[in-house]
Amino acid sequence: MHHKIYRNLPGKYTIAVFLIFFVVCCSFLINALPDTGVEINKYYTKKLQELKKKLLTLKSSCDQRQSLSILKNNFQQARLSYKQLAILTEYYELNSSRSLNGPAINCTEEDNPDKIIVPHGFQVIENYLFGGWKNKFYKIAGDEAVQMIAVLNLLENQSNREHIFRQVLVWDAIRSSSVRLVALGITGFDSPVAMLSLQEAGATIKGIKDLLLIFRQHADKKTFALYHYAFASLDGATVYLKDHTNFNNFDRLEFITKFITPFYKYLQEIRVVSDIQTPPGSYPVNFNAVSIFSDTSFNVNFFSPGGEYIVTKDRIQLGKKLFYDSILSGTKNQSCASCHKPELAFTDGLKTALSIDHKKFLSRNTPTILNSGLQSRQFFDSRADILENQLDEVVHNNEEMKGSLAQSIKDLRNNEEYNKLFREAYATEQDPVSGFNIANAISSYIRSLITLNSRFDQYMRGDKTKLTGSERKGFNLFMGKAKCATCHHPPLFNGLLPPDFIETESEVLGVPETTDTVNTKPDPDLGKYLFTKSSIHKYSFKTPTLRNIDITAPYMHNGVYKTLKEVVDFYNKGGGKGLKIVLKNQTLPFDKLNLSKKEIAEIISFMKSLTDTTYLAKQAYQ
Repeated sequence: MHHKIYRNLPGKYTIAVFLIFFVVCCSFLINALPDTGVEINKYYTKKLQELKKKLLTLKSSCDQRQSLSILKNNFQQARLSYKQLAILTEYYELNSSRSLNGPAINCTEEDNPDKIIVPHGFQVIENYLFGGWKNKFYKIAGDEAVQMIAVLNLLENQSNREHIFRQVLVWDAIRSSSVRLVALGITGFDSPVAMLSLQEAGATIKGIKDLLLIFRQHADKKTFALYHYAFASLDGATVYLKDHTNFNNFDRLEFITKFITPFYKYLQEIRVVSDIQTPPGSYPVNFNAVSIFSDTSFNVNFFSPGGEYIVTKDRIQLGKKLFYDSILSGTKNQSCASCHKPELAFTDGLKTALSIDHKKFLSRNTPTILNSGLQSRQFFDSRADILENQLDEVVHNNEEMKGSLAQSIKDLRNNEEYNKLFREAYATEQDPVSGFNIANAISSYIRSLITLNSRFDQYMRGDKTKLTGSERKGFNLFMGKAKCATCHHPPLFNGLLPPDFIETESEVLGVPETTDTVNTKPDPDLGKYLFTKSSIHKYSFKTPTLRNIDITAPYMHNGVYKTLKEVVDFYNKGGGKGLKIVLKNQTLPFDKLNLSKKEIAEIISFMKSLTDTTYLAKQAYQ
């Protein structure tokens, strides 16, 4: 009809009518395009207000000194509400999220270890409500609720939020929350005392669905079916959570593989088909991987110094040769491989490392370097941020290599073969044989030692024949009742904190000096404190990986335990506190785990399924 009118109008009106027609059409097109920023901002505001109301109810209950059962119910309703909101806040507002639901332990700023940050939020209140309630806690819990409401007010008063809720970032927030659900949410990490993790997982899934429904409104036919499958996975997960409510008996392996892994895959497929981009920049995770248990889930170059020092084939080969060469040691009879032996998963099999003169033992156990390229901190005390900085300390340590990089540079420049290899590996540099390039080459070799193809990994990728019944039970215990995964986070099973995989955690466990259970004393090594001088870091050590744990004995930072059974027994008793080692800053929960002998054996069998020695065939330098 508009076309007919336009065609029969006199000429001077033609342009005016065309402009009106053009504006109307553009208006229609603009309305038809996804405007998810505005819609998600409305959703976000609604969830902020809902959480504030629930916290006000909790505060009122505290003021009126209502019964403990009412307080617990109000607390639970508030945190279920938070879990829906957290999909966005924990992605966009990490610091605020820690004030709302961070671990109930003191921490420090990375660049300012002297400043101790006191915890606030849900987990602080949880400790009071579920850890031995006293009347004096009414005011403390109420004050915490007020503090949290203040944080929410700040979030609500932020302006122009619809502009930060861009499609690419919100989509990644959904992806990130599904990773967090698997790696932390169902492990008890957020609810270590109340053990409400499964109910809260259901709330997280609801929040994910709510956000995806906003996106689905704008889906075309080719993506609508994928949304259907994604929602079916989430609905199945919701039903499974409602039907299986016992935290200790929950089958996490089935839950992950049957529901969350398929959902993650569909989420990625929708993103690709819908041409939703990935966030710009470099990240630890590979956004194109279809599962966090994929062998391509991580970007090792994120943990390298920068773009010009990424891992290349030439650098790996040069680094491999240097790793097995004693040219860097002052005595010319010690190489990196002297302590990091490939057949022992690059450890040495000793209680603690042997000094270069072979006359005395050092204070710490030699850790594996497998997968250490996927870490943001190095050494047991976390004093180095990148692998390159670690090498400098090792070479110049009088008890380890007693070397000098300055002398090594001279030696390497006088070596025709090394000169050629350095020129090939660092072709754009005028002086390729440098201290940093030596470190980078060896670090590149270490970054090539990524082993993510154990029987467990193969099971998670679809081969259900790879784990025994005992190993499957062990995984579920590891992720649940035994609370191992609250520190050794999957899929790397170290202290690299999901879902961002940037922050490396350290823990105060109360590790004993010896296995003497009568005259027990803490190991005298002060760990991270020697580096930061922060009081909360006394006896604190980086959480190591459990991958290849079966072939890296002995265990703990001081090698005090010879077997995995001894290690699990230590945790089963409540760590150092269970051995009557009193450390005010112990981060490990004091409670006994009450694991049976059978359950301990099952956990150990699972840990053995993390062994991956495929690197041996191709990595040992000949």
